[in-house]
Amino acid sequence: MSTTNDSEGAAVPAEGNCTLPTVPLIENVRKTVLGRSERDEQEIIEYYEWQSNKTDDHEPIRVRHLERIKTEVVFGRKHVVWDVHATDGRWWVITNPTNLYSQTEFPSLDYLISFHVGLMARIAARDQRKAGSSNQSRFAAAWRRWEQAAATMDHAAEAEDFQAIGMKCRECLLAFVRTAPEYVEIPEGAAIPKRGNFMEWAEMIADWAAPGAHSKDIRSYLKQVSASAWQMANWLTHTSNALAIDAQLTLDATHHVLEVFSSAVIRKESERPDRCPQCGSYQLRSFYTPELEVDPPYVTVCQACEWESVPTPDDETE
Repeated sequence: MSTTNDSEGAAVPAEGNCTLPTVPLIENVRKTVLGRSERDEQEIIEYYEWQSNKTDDHEPIRVRHLERIKTEVVFGRKHVVWDVHATDGRWWVITNPTNLYSQTEFPSLDYLISFHVGLMARIAARDQRKAGSSNQSRFAAAWRRWEQAAATMDHAAEAEDFQAIGMKCRECLLAFVRTAPEYVEIPEGAAIPKRGNFMEWAEMIADWAAPGAHSKDIRSYLKQVSASAWQMANWLTHTSNALAIDAQLTLDATHHVLEVFSSAVIRKESERPDRCPQCGSYQLRSFYTPELEVDPPYVTVCQACEWESVPTPDDETE
């Protein structure tokens, strides 16, 4: 005798010679998906539930199941598509940058990707003046000043406007080195530079962040780009015939200095190993997380095996 399922999922008799399996709970299906990344899934879940619960006029919306469906690279940018089953229906979530779309309104995934790429291109054009650094909170004051300079660039038209951008870039670079005494280990007997001496502080940061013979090229590069950006910012501030291209070059040079110096400092402070101690991968990233109250205030994550330098609560209870 064959069976079917009743309304509660139990097997019941049915016609024919087959026994139909019970329907699995959607919440349990995710555990059987091969090649899944719990960290990636958690990021999507947190994003979706944050977007869906901005008001309190309804019951909390929760994700029941999600799967990574497709990955497509457009102009060098990888977009990952997730199929999200939630308590309020099914949705697409596409990354980089992340946005969600109703599957009722966008039944065609291919059409949705085209729509998303076009929408994100327009948003990127609008937001190109933002810092865009994943660890910018580590040097928030400097990045905020750079964004102010970039916003000024959008409306600059005369030489005086471009000079003002040069001044803002100088302030940005000074804001970056202003906190250096808090973290740079100054060699014994070395003279401490004045707070406003950007060049000497930049060299001191480079020596501290990239020490040793194996890092001499990196150290030299940090010193060169910081010196060039500082000279450009000073020149732009005092030149009376500055052009838009001069201001843009100075703005880009300042951004680059913040980017490479931030990376070097974070690499040093986080004490990140060269390879993952669990799987040996080089795919390590460090995240500035002062809220965890750990020393140093970073979490290093292996993107290959999901090892983390700071144990999760689940790991601590095992």
